[in-house]
Amino acid sequence: MAKLHIWHRYVGITTALFVIVLALTGLALNFTDRLQLDQTHLANSWLLDHYNIGDFPVVSFRAGPHIVSQASEYVYLDGEYKLNMLQELVGAVELNKELLLASDASLLFINTDGEIIEEIGTYSGLPEKPLGISITAEGHPVIRGINTYWKGSKELSAWRPLRGPHPKWSAPISTPGNLDTKIQEHARGHEINLERVFLDLHSGRLLGRWGQHIMSAAAVLMLVLAITGTVMWWRK
Repeated sequence: MAKLHIWHRYVGITTALFVIVLALTGLALNFTDRLQLDQTHLANSWLLDHYNIGDFPVVSFRAGPHIVSQASEYVYLDGEYKLNMLQELVGAVELNKELLLASDASLLFINTDGEIIEEIGTYSGLPEKPLGISITAEGHPVIRGINTYWKGSKELSAWRPLRGPHPKWSAPISTPGNLDTKIQEHARGHEINLERVFLDLHSGRLLGRWGQHIMSAAAVLMLVLAITGTVMWWRK
């Protein structure tokens, strides 16, 4: 009986820390929405390195006086985050003092605050998915298709094959160093949220290769505590 007391005590001390971690992370995950865990992002350098999150490729285009950039799924205007876009950015131009972004799936007409004015795709009148974009001297957008160049009306409501000289296409530019640094800080810092960290801590994945085995062992030891505790109570 004395030996059982000793083993029970040692097992309890050994599992105490893991029990606390499991309990706290489990409680927090139960209230993910209320605690906004999925909206709280972490930019800790150790965590970023642990998750192998390095610098993102940044592609930038000049659109009038502005520089439009994309890193991961984030779109930036002059280094400031504006919106999310899953498709690849292939060009950007200034149109009617607003911005027309071309992705490999559609056109996105936005204002300088990042608010979407209109999205135009093949389902809403765009003749082809854009491979590039330009603007004529008269202010008409032109997209490059697979075999045809298409000229649009200024209202983006009608498209017809381009006649005449080809325009100068929007081409990628080198992202200025200060903008690149700012973009990387935002993009890397928004790849990890608190919900993911708590999930990985709860399961043990955050502790590395053996983390899940450690948490599984802690769960087994908790069962041992329950059994030995019950045995000692029954014997008394």
